[in-house]
Amino acid sequence: MGGWSCLIYIWYTLLYVNAVVFLFLFIRGLFYDYIRVSVFGGAC
Repeated sequence: MGGWSCLIYIWYTLLYVNAVVFLFLFIRGLFYDYIRVSVFGGAC
């Protein structure tokens, strides 16, 4: 069972990293939209 637990651990680690990266990009996108609207008044 050692191999399986290792595989599952790697799988969960990849899922976790994926979720963190997605969240980071999502928040950064919102932040950039906020700056764009604040600075350019939504003209761009």
